[in-house]
Amino acid sequence: MIKPRKFARYVGFTEDEVLDLCGKNHVDFQTMKRWYDGYFFQGTGSVYNPNSVMRAVENDDFDSYWTETSAAESLMDYISRGYDGLTRTIAQLVGGVEVQVNTNGFANDLVTFKGRDDVLTLLIHLGYLAYNENTGAVHIPNEEIRMEFDRSVRCLEQQEYFTSFVSV
Repeated sequence: MIKPRKFARYVGFTEDEVLDLCGKNHVDFQTMKRWYDGYFFQGTGSVYNPNSVMRAVENDDFDSYWTETSAAESLMDYISRGYDGLTRTIAQLVGGVEVQVNTNGFANDLVTFKGRDDVLTLLIHLGYLAYNENTGAVHIPNEEIRMEFDRSVRCLEQQEYFTSFVSV
């Protein structure tokens, strides 16, 4: 997801494929774009999550279909890590701000984290964040993912509230 190079068009549906699907199924393309676009690769352009696009077409409903995957469960675990600046960064991302990230030190596993940038890099690999290789910044790519971050942040706030209430 950081530099897919010649494989970029295989990461998901291309914009032309989504346009075709929307036309054949009488689905509003602009709404589809707002919900499931947000990933952009040099030479390929916009790339969409195929599972979500197909679910939206089949169900005739735009929604977050990530909640039905195991990746959604892990989001809360990753963003709850107490690395310096991570909570503020997540708040900025949910607010629509692009944030700089250094992807070079990532160990490329789901266990070894040295700090905020490692967590953000993993979230790029999992598809939760879109990476702009020209600027070295990340952002939440679309409405579907923004909803997942919003849910996770609310769950964390509730956990923190109940933990502080019980430990008093």
